[in-house]
Amino acid sequence: MVQEYPNSAISTSVSKLSPSYALRIAGKVWKLVVTSIHVRYSKIYTYILFKVNGVDFQTDFIARGIPVINNNLKGYIRIGNRFVMHSGRYTLIGRQQPCLFMVSEGASLTIGNNVGMSCTSIVCTKQITIRNNVRIGNNTAIYDTDFHSLDPTIRTSPIEDDAFTKTAPVLIDDNVFIGAHTTILKGVSIGRNSIVGAGSLVSKSIPANQIWAGNPARFIRHINDDGTPAH
Repeated sequence: MVQEYPNSAISTSVSKLSPSYALRIAGKVWKLVVTSIHVRYSKIYTYILFKVNGVDFQTDFIARGIPVINNNLKGYIRIGNRFVMHSGRYTLIGRQQPCLFMVSEGASLTIGNNVGMSCTSIVCTKQITIRNNVRIGNNTAIYDTDFHSLDPTIRTSPIEDDAFTKTAPVLIDDNVFIGAHTTILKGVSIGRNSIVGAGSLVSKSIPANQIWAGNPARFIRHINDDGTPAH
């Protein structure tokens, strides 16, 4: 009596050679080729955007996708070594928008060395500083302004005077990790090695070596320099 093995290696190898499987393989190869070409194009285009916007940057950056940059003629943007940026379809966790950098007259945006971000929006009207080895998750927004006056009379006037809009510097220190879909508001400082949970609204400053999360973000626990729980 011959025993049958319906899920044997023979049947599996045959299925792998089927036209549908071959088509899938061809699709994967095509996607790899197109992505490689687009990544090279993205870096060239981003290089041009950096130049025409007066960005002080290093040429070892990696750009997957094309950002939106609007630097005022009297604004300042500096980006350090080994900057990595994912925009649009180059992030796989949803909300695939381009990275956006908006810097107003007299404002300063400084990004340190070895910083990585995905689909991040930064609106700088005064000062935003991101130091070294920071990771910023997908769809994070960083604002140093309220955008509008808190006074409804001024806010609803035909031409709103920006002089009445509150602004305050933002500082993100070394080794900070910011989870996806986080919003960081004006006046916030996030201390060295700290972690912000995904989906948080950060309206208060966070000391070094702490985990915060929530809306609004609240203290969760202390951590050591290596990220392990502190006792």
